[in-house]
Amino acid sequence: MNKFVLFGGGALLLAAGGVAAWMLMSAPEPEPVHLDPYDYSQAESWDVKPAEQPPAVWDSGWAIDVIQLATDTRRDAEDIAAALDAIGPVYAPKLRAPNFAEDAAAALQEYLEVNNNGRAFVIASNQPLPASTVPVINADPMVRARFGGLLLLDGQETAFAPGVNPASVCSDRFGAGEVCAAPVEIKRTDGEWVIAGEGPAGGAVIDGFADWLDGSAPKLAEPLGDLEEVEIIDIRRPGQTD
Repeated sequence: MNKFVLFGGGALLLAAGGVAAWMLMSAPEPEPVHLDPYDYSQAESWDVKPAEQPPAVWDSGWAIDVIQLATDTRRDAEDIAAALDAIGPVYAPKLRAPNFAEDAAAALQEYLEVNNNGRAFVIASNQPLPASTVPVINADPMVRARFGGLLLLDGQETAFAPGVNPASVCSDRFGAGEVCAAPVEIKRTDGEWVIAGEGPAGGAVIDGFADWLDGSAPKLAEPLGDLEEVEIIDIRRPGQTD
């Protein structure tokens, strides 16, 4: 009798476990959480931005900004930015991982329209550069000329998303068959986040970039000030009146 009870209890446990497994397997997958798009004209849509606007190219000459387009990193955006700051001021927008391509293009567009001021720039990312950003860079030949390339974070090996031809976005600084990308390793040393490795930070993307800009890239001229409306006054001879 005891054996029968034990056997029966075991069967019930197996049956209950089977039902639970079936319920788990047959349960519908939860709907993904929808996140509204970020408004990159607002400060709260950025994880990192320079405290002060860096000087424009017409004021201080060539300098390099870093646009940090990274998601699901092993470190906080601020930690990565602290290391990349060795190259130049860092702009790190908040990005929705499922909408990476859309957000990356929107953030880059906002940066170019509002913050760039003719400065050179590179993109640092742990994702392949999406096709959505290519027309943003190519919309202006001067912008493409001062785009230095990609810094690949977190061991990322693929620089460009499928369908993106490197020759369609890399500047003339890179010859045929060359890719404007270089890996960057970031680690913590003596309590600080730094770019690891020997040689110039950013490898072939940064090495020689400033010299090439001086000799090959046109500088953006300072925009004219706001136009002032001047009233046109009729010219009359002495003695003439209405």
